[in-house]
Amino acid sequence: MVRTRTRSQGIDWVLLVLLLALLAYGLLMLYSATFYVGIDFWTRQLIWVALGLVGMVLLIFIPYGFWQRWAMPAMLATLGGLLFVLLFGETILGAQRTIVGASVQPGVIARLVAIIYIATWLASKGTQLYQVRTGLIPFAVIVGIVAGLVALQPDLSTAILLTVTGLAMFFFAGGDPLQILASVLMGGGSFALLAWQLPHARGRLLDYLAALKDPTQMPYHLHRAVMAIGEGGILGTGIGNGRMKFGYLPFPHTDSIFAVVGEEMGLIGALLILAFFALLAYRGYRIALQTPEPFGSLVAFGVTTMLITEALLNIMVMVGLLPFTGTALPFFSYGGTEMIVALLGMGLLLSISRGRPKGESRHGVLDRWWRNWRTHLSGSRRRAGAF
Repeated sequence: MVRTRTRSQGIDWVLLVLLLALLAYGLLMLYSATFYVGIDFWTRQLIWVALGLVGMVLLIFIPYGFWQRWAMPAMLATLGGLLFVLLFGETILGAQRTIVGASVQPGVIARLVAIIYIATWLASKGTQLYQVRTGLIPFAVIVGIVAGLVALQPDLSTAILLTVTGLAMFFFAGGDPLQILASVLMGGGSFALLAWQLPHARGRLLDYLAALKDPTQMPYHLHRAVMAIGEGGILGTGIGNGRMKFGYLPFPHTDSIFAVVGEEMGLIGALLILAFFALLAYRGYRIALQTPEPFGSLVAFGVTTMLITEALLNIMVMVGLLPFTGTALPFFSYGGTEMIVALLGMGLLLSISRGRPKGESRHGVLDRWWRNWRTHLSGSRRRAGAF
């Protein structure tokens, strides 16, 4: 038996400093986007940041293997919460939410719990992951149930992000690329069909297609966002000096905060956000690749993907590359659930960086297909149809 040597490591200080920079930048821009209506938004955000940081610190010092043992109860509780909110929650801004002194988005919480559960499930499969019966089909059922309940809220953007994160984790764990491609095609078709059945989603898609043909048909929200970013130029109008947030730009404190940054901080400020998230991706995926223990590696990969995909979706919507989705910009957009979940995810990531195993072990390394891609691809063709 080959043993894995472990030794305690300090947390990833670069990642921690980056997080503090993102929080400082986000709080500054949120204050600029809302000061004209009072400081209530900003003070509530400070409270949520404080709560999230407390939770993050606790997670840093809890061995991340603890969550592997509690993955099933956490998932069952999350599914129960999604069902409860679906049946008894209140509709706020087009989506079902529960009210416990504040609006809570269950789909956002489900993304983090799903990452832990999927990581636990994938880590237990080994070579069975390549077989359709023991790999793809049960994985599709797991992701489909969670994403389906989130989509019924209805919260299609969160359901899509959850599915994308799950598929990325399946790929990272060594899933067959051909099976993943088939899943993307089938899942994409299912989401498109569901979106077409929902009036608000169908309207956004039709508006987007119309704008592609004729930019003058650009929907109001996107038109104002692009105008705000355009007025910022290279250096911006200065913090607090933007004018589009004064009733012209919808939701400047949530969905459209990137447009506020573009107007007041200019291209430089927008590129700084992209640089911050690019560095977060680098440090997060570096932790995932350097962690030979499967569960920790998969959780690190999943949390990083969760944050990066949400940030990219928000930014791409604001510049007109994708239809409007109502997705938040992590660490910048106003919202308690989003902020706390993002900080808890960072706590998991920092915990894994702090105690990740060192050395190689045959029993503790993910069988990622790109390590020997010719063998896996040829083998997957023989096994893909196996039941």
